[in-house]
Amino acid sequence: MVKQKSSKIGGLFTALITPFDRKGRVDFDCLAKLVRFQISKGVDGIYPCGSTGLGPMLSLAERKHVAETVVKAARGKVRVVVQVGCTDTGSTVELAKHAEEAGADAVASLTPFYYKPGDKAIFRHFESVAAAVNIPLLAYNIPQFTGNNLLPPTVALMARDGTIQGIKDSSQNLLQLEDLLGAVPEGFVVMNGTEEYGLFAIMAGASGLVSGGASALPELFESMVAAEKKGDYETAIEAQKTVLKVKDLVKPSPIATYYAILHERGFDCGAPRPPFLTLDEAKAESAIKGLKGLGLL
Repeated sequence: MVKQKSSKIGGLFTALITPFDRKGRVDFDCLAKLVRFQISKGVDGIYPCGSTGLGPMLSLAERKHVAETVVKAARGKVRVVVQVGCTDTGSTVELAKHAEEAGADAVASLTPFYYKPGDKAIFRHFESVAAAVNIPLLAYNIPQFTGNNLLPPTVALMARDGTIQGIKDSSQNLLQLEDLLGAVPEGFVVMNGTEEYGLFAIMAGASGLVSGGASALPELFESMVAAEKKGDYETAIEAQKTVLKVKDLVKPSPIATYYAILHERGFDCGAPRPPFLTLDEAKAESAIKGLKGLGLL
């Protein structure tokens, strides 16, 4: 049984984009500015190197430097959960150890992706990561990307034996999330990663929301989470409705659109790394116009 120190993780965590310069290199100065911007808008934590942050598309060296930059810029003002998951266990362990050394509050790991090694192998993957660090480990479930779905009974088993202390669930399956909330022990952290039902997940018992959209529009998501916490459900529901309108505006290229929105807000974050395409000017202008119509810019 793995025993690790606990850490309070909850509220709004921003799944932060990774900015690039014109040569396609990670722009660490801009990254630090983005972290400070997020803190100024009241977010509770930063989640770098996730799906929105293009973590699987960064080299191990880049991911280590991103983790160091984010932790340093956060300066203890907000919690940092570094996503360390890779296709193989060895690289995941390497990044997890580095994140702990850099000062991260916790790490999260994707299920190994591309291959489908089976539940037993995935369980051992998380055991290996947990044994390598003394900070909390969250599983990161996004089966539409990884091809491996962590079902509630498996999560509950790893939670009960102390392998993982939480999960970021981006399954886009509200019924599965409800089953998960009923299966895990008290105190286990369940962060929802699906913005479309972000409010309702928290109302159902989730610890908070990890939001990619908050990279570009932290105020909107912070207002929703804060209103729910205060019991101001009317304001929270209106914010959730606005989130749904934003999701419509950024389809079908949400990550590229976040870069365009941030450029409008004064952050030169470049463009997402290929094979992602830069958002064309017409689509960017349409999204910006829509957001201004919603009073968000």
